[in-house]
Amino acid sequence: MTQSTLVDSPASTTTATSPRRRARSSPRSTLRKADYERAFDILECCDGAPSLPDFRELLVDALNHHFGLRHVSFFAGATFHNTFGDLAPLTEGHTARMLPEYQDRWSRYDVFSTPVAMRQLVSSGVSSLTELRALGALPASANAYVRHFLSATWGMESATALRLELPGGHTALIGMFDTAPDCMGPQDLATLRVLSRQLSAIARGLPVSRPKAALAGLSERQRQVVHLVADGLSNAQIAETLSLAEDSVKKYVSRILSATGCQSRVELALLARSRA
Repeated sequence: MTQSTLVDSPASTTTATSPRRRARSSPRSTLRKADYERAFDILECCDGAPSLPDFRELLVDALNHHFGLRHVSFFAGATFHNTFGDLAPLTEGHTARMLPEYQDRWSRYDVFSTPVAMRQLVSSGVSSLTELRALGALPASANAYVRHFLSATWGMESATALRLELPGGHTALIGMFDTAPDCMGPQDLATLRVLSRQLSAIARGLPVSRPKAALAGLSERQRQVVHLVADGLSNAQIAETLSLAEDSVKKYVSRILSATGCQSRVELALLARSRA
């Protein structure tokens, strides 16, 4: 990862234009050296994730450390709108306690599911409550969500969403909340927008589960054993195929089950077939 990866893009190219156009230029122009350093630190932290579940946890921890965000959620879904119905999101801080009421009553009215927010999230990767209010009045249902759920019930005066692309064309929305209305300033939002594309590039290439990540880390011989287990061969048949002692095959299978977290040969076979 180099600094030019974050800076050199068509959106950041300077062209002669009117003062009005310059005022609406890429948010990258507002970043300081410290903001780029913060972005690189987060990317470095997440780049080593072996699987998507690990990536989720590392990203939430990094947002806490580098932005001071304690109330963070990570929702995922097959489509943008499915994301709000995630039944098992990662939640940190108050979002864990907010989740039951959100799922029961408010998910369909989330302020970041509105058309204006969706356009922001798809085009720039980030949307904030402050920006949405600046663009005009919120729809009545979204305004009720903000006033009654976020503010009155939980005291959250700041809300920001970060959109990422996941494997298989799926989408993630990371919700960031705080009791201070000015928690996320313009430079914080600009830094998140720089991060959005780079974090998506990392996330898209990850195995979707830890067992699949463990499969990828097996030795060549272990992968041969997994392939034969998936084909339904017994230990004796695998031993004959690979010219190994049957005892050695048993040890291989036992170590593979331990490494992947699979409880049986059937589970291992299903995992291997799902990865094929």
